Amino acid sequence: MWYAIQTSTGEEEELITMIERVVPKGYYEECFCIRRERLRKIGGKWEIDLYPLFPAYVFVATENPKRMFLELKRVPKLTRLLSDQQGSFFCVDEDEESFLRSVQDAQHVVRRSLVEVDKEGQIIRADGPVGVYFDRIVKQRLRKRYVWIEQEFLGRKRKVYLGIRLEEDE
Repeated sequence: MWYAIQTSTGEEEELITMIERVVPKGYYEECFCIRRERLRKIGGKWEIDLYPLFPAYVFVATENPKRMFLELKRVPKLTRLLSDQQGSFFCVDEDEESFLRSVQDAQHVVRRSLVEVDKEGQIIRADGPVGVYFDRIVKQRLRKRYVWIEQEFLGRKRKVYLGIRLEEDE
């Protein structure tokens, strides 16, 4: 099962490194941050960078969550975040895990989806994750090359930004 650890925004990679250094590998299968491709225009040119899909969340795949929770208490960056209450170590339910698996690749990256737009600028067809969750699109920003969908995650609806690409971007 997957579990989510909440940390400070921007410190996801640092936390992953710390967990990999402090927690024995036998207590978890994988520790990762899900990233999405984000297109930004810098100096008149489009550039792709990777940005967390859920900022401030790191995921751990483990079959022994109680032991993993105890081991996480040894991670210096988490001593102020973790408590015996379930404040910072959340179980990702099956539907949420299924959603996350369906939008990412093996490197835990959500790739941009190729979309087709009509004359009015509305998306009429999409491949990839956007195509799978086409009916959940709440807002589209063609100029910024993303859409956002609403998805239940850790007990509440959240905005999930998915990158898009147009035929002319190739």
